[in-house]
Amino acid sequence: MELSLAVYQDGIWTDLGKAENTVYPVNGGQVMLRLFPGEEETRYELEAESTCPVRVRLKIHGTGFPLIPGCMFGDNGADRVKRGEYPLLTDKWHERFCAPLWEFRADRAAMPAALLIRDGEVLGISVDPYTDEGAKNGVFASLDGVGISLGYTDDPCQFIDKTVNGQMLGESICHGCARGRIYRLSGNERMAAEIIRREYVRRRDLPVYGKSLREAADALFSTFVDLNWDGEEYTNRCCRLPDWTTLRPWRQVTEIGWTGGAVLALPMLMYEEITGRHDYHGARSAREQLDRICACYHPESGMLWDLTVPSAGGSRVNGWWTGYGLVRDCHCAYLSGTAVYSLLYAVDFLKRHGKEAPEAWLETARRVLETAMDLQREDGAMGYTFAVDRREVLDYDGFAGCWFVTGLVLLYGLTGERRCREAALRGMQYYAGFIRGLSAWGSPMDTWKAVDQEGNLAFVRAASLLWDLEKSDQAAEWLEIGAEYEYFWRFGYRTRPEHVPIREGWSACGGSITSVSNPHIHPMGVLITRDLKKLGEITGRKEHAMRSEDGLAWLMQTLELYPEKTGYGQYGVLSERWCPSDGLVTERYSDGRPYSSWFSYNLWAAADALMCLCECLEK
Repeated sequence: MELSLAVYQDGIWTDLGKAENTVYPVNGGQVMLRLFPGEEETRYELEAESTCPVRVRLKIHGTGFPLIPGCMFGDNGADRVKRGEYPLLTDKWHERFCAPLWEFRADRAAMPAALLIRDGEVLGISVDPYTDEGAKNGVFASLDGVGISLGYTDDPCQFIDKTVNGQMLGESICHGCARGRIYRLSGNERMAAEIIRREYVRRRDLPVYGKSLREAADALFSTFVDLNWDGEEYTNRCCRLPDWTTLRPWRQVTEIGWTGGAVLALPMLMYEEITGRHDYHGARSAREQLDRICACYHPESGMLWDLTVPSAGGSRVNGWWTGYGLVRDCHCAYLSGTAVYSLLYAVDFLKRHGKEAPEAWLETARRVLETAMDLQREDGAMGYTFAVDRREVLDYDGFAGCWFVTGLVLLYGLTGERRCREAALRGMQYYAGFIRGLSAWGSPMDTWKAVDQEGNLAFVRAASLLWDLEKSDQAAEWLEIGAEYEYFWRFGYRTRPEHVPIREGWSACGGSITSVSNPHIHPMGVLITRDLKKLGEITGRKEHAMRSEDGLAWLMQTLELYPEKTGYGQYGVLSERWCPSDGLVTERYSDGRPYSSWFSYNLWAAADALMCLCECLEK
């Protein structure tokens, strides 16, 4: 393994040569590297003592597939996506967010490490995200290697979000020490997951919470029916601190699936059955909401209309996401797929509890899935977008269609139809290729097909449901590779956020980053809490159960931020944005002070929380 050191002083990077267990003179002081070799991993200490502020990089040289968890997966799809939206590792273009080297604060990464996957081996290096003195360290990936830094540099700029790029910021030090491990493991890309596992068991910091799961579920449900119902529709809410703290309606929830609709109705239905509580206080019930979604079936396309009622422009497919040009004037798999999954899950849930579901729920889902099966490509792809006026896939390239696969597994379990099983297995084989390649992309419609965490949730749930039905080795393997992919996005340690409301008493451990385009934690990862726990039982590996526990604890402590630390809302409100580092910190108080969350309360985030809690409470 070729290792080198470089030092930054007075605005210039200077190569110090091969990295060895020695002392390197620098202007005004010295850099010391101490190596403690092991069989597969070498512990190191990188220390600087200087009268002049410095930054130091320790680099693993080589080519292959670079990976910084939550930040960089290969080149982040440089040849495929719209440029200028998020970091791309490339020297082909000289545009915004295109560069041959990217360095981030180490606490931007879900695990503070940089990996390099190449034929037959995985190289990696981790770093404590902060020095003992409190300075921030960095991680980087380039076209010819990966590494860490003592101190850090936002290189080529600070990526805040897809509409905001900051300057080249950083932190130099006169005294400090970076510690971590250097890895060299033989094997395929799954050895990258092994490195993450080893780092996780050393760094885990389980969040602490006080309230019970039932208390949290009660508060979420009560908030939906008492706060979010405006007399006609459920609505998202927002405020503006400190000028006004009352949450006001800002967008009605008319989507059929993702970000609304069935995503809200399903956990509300489950909550009813689990608790026996049916007091909607005049708000639309879960059953009425699911009936309403069934009424959205569109015979010409064989899909569901994406909106339960027309948008302001009169469209049933163009919702808030249509500013992203790949998803204009078409049906989106992420919406129909999550809606159909929710309908069938509701049927299955009621059946498990000895109750009957309306026939329309299963039949509507079946009709949509029959269309999806008719259009399934021979290699198993289910489609990303669909035509409105005919039964045709407009774009097959993307992961969102995996939600149809999850629905097919449920439909097979409910009906025993072999065609559903065969289509689901072909679909799982296809989408497993994305997961094995550590680059699932094309689920949320607002990211221009960025590499993301969200689509994999469908894959994990489908594998989990297949295991329930068949107990096959293949289902167990799919479930495990899906879990391993999730861990490249799920924080396994505590960060030190700089801004309220999470600056104190909050741990990022267990929270999952949404995508390389949206560098923040969102609550969607908790949807697979039950599946990760199940995987721990199947494999006997305690780390999976620990990761499941992390996600639930992360959710519970975050709910308890309201209202004392957030400054608005009530217990039972949950925003979709939590910023454990400097990514996506765009919210500001009216006086300009940064805020590490969001002054908006989008129902889907709290609905995912309720879904998780209901699955945990279900007997």
